Amino acid sequence: MKKIALKTGLLIFTINVFYILSINAQDIHFSQYRETPMLINPAQTALNKDVRIILNYKDQWRSFVSPYKTFAFSGEMKIKNKKKKESYIGLGIQIYSDKAGDSKMGTTMGALNLNGVIKLNNKSKLGLGIMGGLGQHTIDYSDLRWENQYVGTSYSPSAATGEQEGTTSFSYPDAGAGIAWNYGKDQMYISANNGVHATIGISAFHFGLSKYSFYGQTNEKLNTKFIVHGNFDFGVKNSNLIIAPELFYTKQGALQELEIGSLFKYILSEESKYTNFKKNSAISIGVNYRIGDAFIPCVMYEFSNYAVGISYDVNFSKLSRASSSRGGFEVSIRFVTPNPFGSKSKVSFS
Repeated sequence: MKKIALKTGLLIFTINVFYILSINAQDIHFSQYRETPMLINPAQTALNKDVRIILNYKDQWRSFVSPYKTFAFSGEMKIKNKKKKESYIGLGIQIYSDKAGDSKMGTTMGALNLNGVIKLNNKSKLGLGIMGGLGQHTIDYSDLRWENQYVGTSYSPSAATGEQEGTTSFSYPDAGAGIAWNYGKDQMYISANNGVHATIGISAFHFGLSKYSFYGQTNEKLNTKFIVHGNFDFGVKNSNLIIAPELFYTKQGALQELEIGSLFKYILSEESKYTNFKKNSAISIGVNYRIGDAFIPCVMYEFSNYAVGISYDVNFSKLSRASSSRGGFEVSIRFVTPNPFGSKSKVSFS
């Protein structure tokens, strides 16, 4: 019985890998998707942490005149159930903002996440989460150039565009839901590096709620977005090494994307049991592959409850002719409790 939960999760993960062997999305997302847990699935809200705060920033297509910039903040916490210790509530808030192109087309969203977590056994638990929020789309027409503004080879900004401009902003409601399974076994200490951790989930967003039109056309809506994700940590016994493979797949209308890869974490030091001078620390190096689009090298440094991750998208798709293979720089900053080092990972609801 001890291995049934892990084997079931690995089977689900493997089936999903072979199910989605194609790619090429409309919504914002980050390459370090492990560092945007609530953005990709509300069921990850406080699923395996008591408190978690993350800041994300992405600067994409720097070779273009107007690069794309995306900011995100998320905060989440566990709310214990004193009467039912085998369950608890995860509550989270997330805010993100995105600006793209010469028109500065932007999206700003604020959302609340609610996650119900139940204990399956001493090593695994299940989260059922929902998300609800309010967003705003904006656009600036002033820097756009149109065919009618060219006379011969000369551009005249005062010439009539001949285009019908819509509103410069509109607001919309949004929603999402998901399910996630978390497994944890043994420890991640240098002296006993035999732990196995896993999180696997499926989520969906929009459900036809979000209109997308600057002209008031209510039939123009965002397609429902589906996400399948999984990440693992395997401790290599009697060593300082942890192998952390991961997968992220999203489908939205006709568009889909698959990213696979792995981090290799090396534990640099353990916290002293007798003084507060020596803290846990680790460094991770890895690479992800967004199929048909980019390689994404990543490095992360963790110190006690804090972590900083840096990655860069090296674009090689047809767009590389314009991007000069300069995809996007990304950074994440994370704070979590309890300390992620050496946790026994035994599911605790006390």
